[in-house]
Parts: sequence; C-alpha cells; structure tokens
Amino acid sequence: MTETQTELEQHIESQYSSLSKRLQEVARYVLDNPNAIAFGTVASIAKAAGVHASTLVRFAHAFGFEGFSDMQQLFKDKLMVSSPDYESRIKSVQKEPATHDKKCGLSWLKQIVIANTQALDNLCNSVDEQALNGAISALHNANIIHIQGARRSFPTASYFSYLLNNIGRRAHLLDGAGHMDIAQLNLLGPDDVLFAISFAPYAQETLDAVNYAKQRGIAVIAMTDSSVSPLAEHADIYIKVKEAEIHSFRSLNVSTNIIQALMLGLIHQSN
Repeated sequence: MTETQTELEQHIESQYSSLSKRLQEVARYVLDNPNAIAFGTVASIAKAAGVHASTLVRFAHAFGFEGFSDMQQLFKDKLMVSSPDYESRIKSVQKEPATHDKKCGLSWLKQIVIANTQALDNLCNSVDEQALNGAISALHNANIIHIQGARRSFPTASYFSYLLNNIGRRAHLLDGAGHMDIAQLNLLGPDDVLFAISFAPYAQETLDAVNYAKQRGIAVIAMTDSSVSPLAEHADIYIKVKEAEIHSFRSLNVSTNIIQALMLGLIHQSN
C-alpha cells in the first residue's frame, strides 16, 4: 500500500503509459497540482481536471485506495510537514537547531552537500542515457539553439547559453527582456532547436515557448522533473531531473551537471 505522496507520484509515473486516456488526464493534474489535490473537494478537483468525479474515484482505485479521500490524505499529510510558500520555508529554517548557533554556516553547508550528493548519485543511476545522447545529437545538428528557462530555471538557462557561445555554438537565450517574448520566439527557424527548462510549478513563459515551437514543427528538448510534466508531454526529447531539497529550497546542482554533460558531449561530437 502506498504510504506517502512521493511513493504515489513514483507509481503514477511508472504506470502512466498503461492508464486510459481519462486516467492519464487525472495523473497529469495530480502531479502538477499537489496543493489543489490536498485542499480541494472531489467536485472542484474534477472540474479543474476536466473529468467527472467518478473518474477521480476510478483513479484512486487504480492505485490501491478504497476511495479518493484516502488518496487525498497523502497530499494533506505532506503539506503538514512541508509548505511551498516562502514564509513557511523561512520559519522552518529558523526552527532548525543549527540556526541557534551563530556559526551555523558550516552546518547548513554540510546538509546541502549531503543532499546534493544523494541527488547526483540518483541521477547517475536513473538518467535516460538514450535521451541524453539524443539531446546531444539534436543540439549538434541544430542551426541555432534557443534556450528558454524562466524564474528558478533562468540561472541554468543563462549558464547553458554562456557555455554554448563559448564553445562556438550559435545560442539564443530567450530572456523576455522588455516583454519581447513573442518577438524572440519569432526568431525560431525550422532547422533550430528549442531547449526548454522548467520544474513544478511550471513557468507559463516556458510552456508558451514549447507550444509555440511545436505548432511550427520545431524540435523541442526539455529538461523537467516528471515524465508527465507538460514540457515532457510535448517534447521530442526530455531529460528528467530531480533536485535536492533543504526545507523545500531546491538546488540547481543536478541541472547544472546535466548542462555540463551536454556541453562536453557537444565538444566530443564536434571532433
């Protein structure tokens, strides 16, 4: 029996392809909107997900729950110990015993290093090698590599653009400066590639860029946190990334390592 929200999410991802179309719609909504699942009613969740209430019950049954409320409780339980809003994160950090010591920097550093080491070990054991190599080949063959990453993903996108330009690749960072998002997207050509980076809650700017590219038949490579994220759903190639967390503050370490691997792969393929 599934005992935590994390376990349930893992089961949903692993069984996603075997679900019916309607249950896949519920799966995507559940993974993308955990807070709405925790706080909503069956009626409100069904309406937001675009399905009948009975479909939510069937979804819960498909994953071994007696009813939807039993599944919903997992999401409520997680919220009791972890909240995504910054006020709660700050309070959580302040309650940590390490902060009672004025010289707490090293304690936090050790926690961050341990969490990131575990995340990187998991990455090496779980990364899709075919997707990684496919991304390198697609980037190698692209005329221009357009890179989109907003909010938390912007540092990673900016770094990738910096690396690509320094190894002689034509790279264009879609930074939306001056609210020129559409003007920048209009520069995407048929032989180009869009490299999109976003993690839940997914940045609308990045989703818009992916939809724009797909409507025009432009290849999309996505780096995201779930195999059923809206980015992965529309990407030609996607690379799944799970970052380390300390009191719900997520690292960018795994993402940076993926970017560096892609860059080194491009150099190798250019020989």
